[in-house]
Amino acid sequence: MILSLWQVISMFDLDLEGVAEIIKKEGYRCVALQLPEGLKDSGVDISSRLAGDTGCEVIILGDPCYGACDLADSEALDLGCDALFHFGHSRIFKNARLPVHYITVKIPRDPLPLLKDNLDKLPMRIGLVTTIQHIHLLDEIVSFLKESGRTARIGEAKGRVAYRGQVLGCSFSSAKDIADKVDAFLYIGTGNFHPLGVALSTGRPVYALDLERGELRDMSDVSDPILRRRFAAITRAQDARSFGIIIGEKQGQRRLSLAKKVKGMLEEKGRSGYFIALREITPDVLLPFRGLDAFVNTACPRITIDDTARYKRPVLTPIELGIVLGLREWDDYAMDEIV
Repeated sequence: MILSLWQVISMFDLDLEGVAEIIKKEGYRCVALQLPEGLKDSGVDISSRLAGDTGCEVIILGDPCYGACDLADSEALDLGCDALFHFGHSRIFKNARLPVHYITVKIPRDPLPLLKDNLDKLPMRIGLVTTIQHIHLLDEIVSFLKESGRTARIGEAKGRVAYRGQVLGCSFSSAKDIADKVDAFLYIGTGNFHPLGVALSTGRPVYALDLERGELRDMSDVSDPILRRRFAAITRAQDARSFGIIIGEKQGQRRLSLAKKVKGMLEEKGRSGYFIALREITPDVLLPFRGLDAFVNTACPRITIDDTARYKRPVLTPIELGIVLGLREWDDYAMDEIV
């Protein structure tokens, strides 16, 4: 089903009037739009609306966008744009090659009815975490939980995290900030990766309040099978002698110093490592490297965890490689993060 622009604006609380005002105020003649996948269907309508309201030329950047780490400032500049409007993510870079405006995309849903129905499943001391789309809901949830007699905490923003209580696919610092002060975490949002990351990075129970599906999930039911798959990948890599060390070409995922450290770790243990730089990391692009036994991913941590079953050979995080090489104990398993 293709939604009208009005429906999209209502569903995502999208402030296109504010975007148009920025364009007119700054006198931009050509701008680029970088949209998350959920807004791509409406990209043409958004472009038409902004061009009509401002007289500005608008270029939609059609490549996939996985987060603020995937900033297309160079592409926008090369296309002759005066500015880039990046929708749906918060700023993680201090500098860019041209002006970048981060446009918040809120999902205006009421969490309290679902929370009331599941309140008896939650412990007394709760830490709250969420993604940028639901940050605006946290204060309301804190008030509700306190009225129920519970203690609710929100961790401080650190590193590349922009807001209190926010978690990214590569950073769970706001959760770790309060992990010793809560019995469990309540994640507000959809999907399993972010709450799984909170569970693995803090060692605390995590419940996911999924406003889209209308359910509360205990993440222990999800994390245990995923951990078993990760341990299976580690076991398969124990006898590997040659490793491809994946370096992310996207500026927010490029950890070159870590890749060099990984190569040194391998060589110290009598194994070989080969650098492979990639922009898009998929099973297909790794297929030609048939002479390698396994891979170590230093780019986006989510690639390793989410896509485990799709890869023919083990793809490890740097932390998992430490276990393979005997530099880290199995009990010390942790989530790979970019700080």
